[in-house]
Amino acid sequence: MLVLALYVVGIEKVSFEQLQDGGWKSMKGCVVEITTPLVVCGTFHDSIYLAPERLYVPEERAKGLSEGDSTEYYKWVEYNDRLRIRMECPKPYDLNLGATIKGLRAMITGERSLLTGRQPNFKNYKPQTALPNLGGADIVICSTNIQNYFVHQGGYATKRQTDGQHALQCLKVASALVKMNADLYAICEIEKGESAPKELVGKMNELSEKEKFDFVRISKVDGDTISVGFIYNKTKLRPYGELCFAYPKKVNIYSCRFVLQGFEAIESGERFVVSLNHLRSKRGSQEESLDKRMANVEALTDCIQEAYNDSIYTDPDIIVLGDFNSYTQEKPIQTMIELGYKDMLFINDSLNYSYSYKGECGYLDRVFSSPTMSAQITAVYPIHWNTDYYYSAAYYSKYNFKNRIIPKEKPQNIKKYMSKAAKKNLLFRYSDHDPILIGLKLGNK
Repeated sequence: MLVLALYVVGIEKVSFEQLQDGGWKSMKGCVVEITTPLVVCGTFHDSIYLAPERLYVPEERAKGLSEGDSTEYYKWVEYNDRLRIRMECPKPYDLNLGATIKGLRAMITGERSLLTGRQPNFKNYKPQTALPNLGGADIVICSTNIQNYFVHQGGYATKRQTDGQHALQCLKVASALVKMNADLYAICEIEKGESAPKELVGKMNELSEKEKFDFVRISKVDGDTISVGFIYNKTKLRPYGELCFAYPKKVNIYSCRFVLQGFEAIESGERFVVSLNHLRSKRGSQEESLDKRMANVEALTDCIQEAYNDSIYTDPDIIVLGDFNSYTQEKPIQTMIELGYKDMLFINDSLNYSYSYKGECGYLDRVFSSPTMSAQITAVYPIHWNTDYYYSAAYYSKYNFKNRIIPKEKPQNIKKYMSKAAKKNLLFRYSDHDPILIGLKLGNK
């Protein structure tokens, strides 16, 4: 009956500004057509979050936040709350963030709250597929969080139920990495040990039809089961120097999340050093998570300093990458800047994002550089292959398999089980973070 009611009663045209000016209360229960164009900022179960513009996390924009000044922070919270509309809508599973609509028809059910009986006719946003221009780079780095890539089930791999789902995850991640055509992949959230990177490298070599990829061996140490890792094009780069750990010889959950490794360009002999890091997430109290993230920042910068003090590395060209679980105006990021590292991602593309949560976006993934490295970075860009794409495109979804039947056995050729939509969306939603591409022109000092 609700579906019929929405489309047989009178419809009043109204702008978003009119609704803000007392219209939400006075028109409660009415069916309206909102003339202001709206954009999808997020989806959650049977709800869509809409606003006249994409919304940013307050911690991404609030100046002074790292010094403890919350004035701008609360202004941004209020700003987002005023713009955000929640609309109940059946099965919004095929909507990408960034989809737009003009002339939305729905029933007003409360303050910034709507209800519709069927999905309105959105103009769906298509995530970018073309790779960005990296300004004549001779080495390309991809920094990416691959959302708990585990060969062995259990642990963090909570959404993967069968070997068939894992086979699809492997294909999705490897396909996306190969498509990005990078020379070095700095990866967060991969299972500790050699099984996971070895499997990914095997699939990447198979897809590229060349035995050109290899990985840096990170030995198993006590602590967490999740790690970071490097995959590299061995025709372009080779590791040099000792792999350094920011949390060495300790039983610590961070023992495999903070590493330092040097690389040398085979053709030119130019060298650079990569610090790859995965800071503590924001679980628990705000104060506790900030204290632990700040301890992570101290550990990773101490690790860099100690590696140079011990002459493991002598080249001053350092790039610091990874999932910092911190937005631009938070203390961990501002501390890195105060220590002399340039926030290259923010400098290059400050109005962009690499992560979206509850309808708000921002940068959790970072690219910092030492002063001598900055001049050698030609470009830094996020690629929106993940954050904007709807969840049903993820590897664990039943929508990715024919007849929605997930194979119980790990198939030799997972493609024969994949739905048409899964094949079409192979590059998308392999993770919840967007990858970052970095172009280097080594020796350009």
